[in-house]
Amino acid sequence: NIRAAIDWLVAGASTGDAFFFHYSGHGGRVTREDGYHETLCPMDMDASGMLYDNELFDRLVKPLPSGCRLTCIMDCCHSGGILD
Repeated sequence: NIRAAIDWLVAGASTGDAFFFHYSGHGGRVTREDGYHETLCPMDMDASGMLYDNELFDRLVKPLPSGCRLTCIMDCCHSGGILD
């Protein structure tokens, strides 16, 4: 599951660590009040749902302490705002 893998990646992060996240797959876009949510559409999305931009930020970026470096490559549709 992609959520478990992201949680594993950032677990125990400390200042000076460098992280690399790469996703190649389907991306989506869902309407919200003020525009759109960009989403990742993992293989298990029928059971676990799409991974919304807000959740991805909360799981992948927020847990990292100051001084960490995160490089992300998103090879999917609608990825322009996936981490904003």
